[in-house]
Amino acid sequence: MRLAVISDVHGNALALEAVLADIDRHDVDAVLNLGDHFVGPLEPVRTAGMLAKVEMTAIRGNTDRYLVDADPDLLDTHDQETLAALDDATLSWLRALPETRVFEDQVFLSHGSPLSDETYWLDRKDRKAFRVATGDEVAAELPSGKRYPLYCCGHTHVARVITLDDGTVVFNPGSVGRPSFTMSDRDSASRWSAAAAYAVVERSAEGWHVNLRQVAYDNMAAAAIANAHGSAKWARDLEHGRTR
Repeated sequence: MRLAVISDVHGNALALEAVLADIDRHDVDAVLNLGDHFVGPLEPVRTAGMLAKVEMTAIRGNTDRYLVDADPDLLDTHDQETLAALDDATLSWLRALPETRVFEDQVFLSHGSPLSDETYWLDRKDRKAFRVATGDEVAAELPSGKRYPLYCCGHTHVARVITLDDGTVVFNPGSVGRPSFTMSDRDSASRWSAAAAYAVVERSAEGWHVNLRQVAYDNMAAAAIANAHGSAKWARDLEHGRTR
């Protein structure tokens, strides 16, 4: 079984287009989508049209939840613009998405951790610094009951793989639309990149293998779109890779 896992598109249609083209070259059996689809000063309508054509298993992220559940008057300007731009069919699709999901009795999907869509599962913030979560900290967020061999999460935009002592693999594919950096539990060096991030995971006789991928796209054009929508911060992140 070979799967593509995407997360945190955030309305970046240019990045999504490049990632979907890369997925097509990997002959995957299914696409899993971990949420945060549209919020951002980019192209939510075009993104919605592209995602509607993809056969995938999806969940909703925290910004999806804000968009459809929060009082519109409490949303910031960019979120209000996104909400106004999306059609009723897209918003109904978002509302219907579950917060977590299990694929083929093998892969547990969550946006943050399985217990909260706002938890940084594989990262921790100590004072002003971020660090990789320990195995015990990661395991503490696993729900009681049945354990699955593979867990995936998004939210931090940081691509990372952690293997627990019992062999359970937990990973974050990174962000398609607002990439940050890549780090695994076997590699202490972080690699900053503005390339769109996702993962291809494959099951063999030895278990699950996670291939964290980075796909170049016209990130400067995406940055220009963010600037045109009045967000210099997003533009800087899209130019160079998201910073803390």
